[in-house]
Amino acid sequence: MTAGQADQFEVATLHVAAGVAEFVHEQPKARNPLGQPLRRDYVRMLDRIEADASIRVLILRGAGGSFSAGGDVREMTARLEHPEQHTPETTRRRIENDNAWLQRLLQLRAVVIAAVDGAAFGGGFSLALHADLVLATPGACFCMSFPRIGAVPDFGAHYLLQRIAGLGAARELLITGRTIDAQEARSLHMVHAIHPADQLVERARETARRLCTGPAEVFATTKRLLNQSAQADYRAMGALEAEAQGSAMSADYHHDAARRFTARQPLAYDWDRDARDLGFQPDDRT
Repeated sequence: MTAGQADQFEVATLHVAAGVAEFVHEQPKARNPLGQPLRRDYVRMLDRIEADASIRVLILRGAGGSFSAGGDVREMTARLEHPEQHTPETTRRRIENDNAWLQRLLQLRAVVIAAVDGAAFGGGFSLALHADLVLATPGACFCMSFPRIGAVPDFGAHYLLQRIAGLGAARELLITGRTIDAQEARSLHMVHAIHPADQLVERARETARRLCTGPAEVFATTKRLLNQSAQADYRAMGALEAEAQGSAMSADYHHDAARRFTARQPLAYDWDRDARDLGFQPDDRT
């Protein structure tokens, strides 16, 4: 990444340059578990991103060939050794704390890209589903591994998986806990492009740079409307769209793009033009 600001947290780093933030899980020897330190780092990272309107795209990735293997084995062991400290009430509060920052991630104004190599298991799988775009390597694998240890899927799994992959696929993956590869994940619309492992990070950065040429306010509004659509009927969504369009079509970005379009000049943001270079080919889904 080009030179910019860098923040070192407990077990993750955040790099910010030219409107793109890159958040890296930095525990590769343990396959980047979602222990309490990383969860705290997500809260710190979100505080930073939300306070900086110049950040237009956020990339999430794991160091060392693993996105996140899910729960921290050491924390699981501690719960087994000291069950009196881990009651249903303490578990509920812990999950509610997680839900608070996960909702912030889902509602982030910036476009979120997850770059997944290796394991995205359990909460790591759920975490990737919070991204707007998921890029993966051929070696990426996804698993709702919760049933294997007698746990209920969390980190928003029930809400997000069925909305993205459909109710039938969500039922199967959440109940069986089977592992799927990147190609199957792509066929279920959970992965949007597959790149060789040695190209994944640069492809994610290039995608982020292309997105930075687009209308940031429109992207943020679209994300907000999609999130609201689960609780709104058609008429309510139509009213929200009308209000949002009034703002969008009054903005300088729209005026410039409309002039370019009517003058048959190249547009600053044209995904059809850019998609093949970035590996987003809709015709090769299986």
